[in-house]
Amino acid sequence: MKNKSQNTRRLFLSSSVMIVIAMLLSACNQSVPTSDPQNQQATVDAFVSQTLQAVSADMTSTALVLPTSTSTLAPTLAPTLAPTLEPSATFTPEATATLAPPPTNTWVPSTPVPSATPTPGVYACELIDVSPAEGKKMKPNYEFDGIWTVKNIGTKRWEVGSLDLKYVSGTKLQTKGDIFDVTQEIAPGDELTLVVDMKTPSTAGKYTTSWILTMDGTGALCTLPLNIEVVNP
Repeated sequence: MKNKSQNTRRLFLSSSVMIVIAMLLSACNQSVPTSDPQNQQATVDAFVSQTLQAVSADMTSTALVLPTSTSTLAPTLAPTLAPTLEPSATFTPEATATLAPPPTNTWVPSTPVPSATPTPGVYACELIDVSPAEGKKMKPNYEFDGIWTVKNIGTKRWEVGSLDLKYVSGTKLQTKGDIFDVTQEIAPGDELTLVVDMKTPSTAGKYTTSWILTMDGTGALCTLPLNIEVVNP
């Protein structure tokens, strides 16, 4: 469409130029009959040249203002719809317990406390010696004396008739009785020797017998053990 319009415009301008040239030639022939033919031809040529330059300039300006053909038929691509993702749950870290720093141990030297000296009881005793000695080896059916030496560490005297030597456990090595009266008075700080008649068993082995020294049968002032071993000859 645009090329056809441009051709029509050019044809119109060319026709106009030819008409103008014809009119000028006719006028020159009628009005200036006595003029020099060369001068008339020069005038006509100058006018035609100016007219052609004007037509060329007009055609050039017309071509410049014509819009450049631009295709508007390019398809418009619809944007691809991306799936909408739901936001994931925001992770909230659990609060961690803050451990309190361990207490600083400040060492303070302790003041030594003097140990209390035990106050001796009214009635008390201490085992000093045992015979036979611990683990003494003897032959079967052998008669011997079980002997304990004790000391009165109490604050009162051991009166005659109030103190007993009594068997409490183990093998009965004694040959007479299980309880004996102490027939000797013992002052605080004094020692007492207790003797019991005994006999070894007929079978080889280790044997233990245990006695106590008691006041009026109410408690043990001393525990008196004795341990022997019987061996075959």
